[in-house]
Amino acid sequence: MSRVIERFVLSGAGARRLLRSDGVREDLGRRAQAVADWAGPYFEQALADSHTRYPVRIIADTYTGRSRAGATAIAVHPGSLRVEQEHGYFRGALSAAAD
Repeated sequence: MSRVIERFVLSGAGARRLLRSDGVREDLGRRAQAVADWAGPYFEQALADSHTRYPVRIIADTYTGRSRAGATAIAVHPGSLRVEQEHGYFRGALSAAAD
């Protein structure tokens, strides 16, 4: 019995469709939410004594660009940049996105 080896070729348009697909966007959204869920309590604890009237909000969102889908997790608070620079909670939360 002879075996036929077929060559797999992915076109640029096919790759673009795949990278912009709903499935990829959903997976990235799930990962961004995992990062936000992991980092949120740490940001809240670090900013509890910030003496501002603003609550800590951690937002996870997805988007579709020209060539691919993407996701972001953002801490919304006047002191969030300082906390990230000092403690690196988002950097630490990246392992939560791997699950």
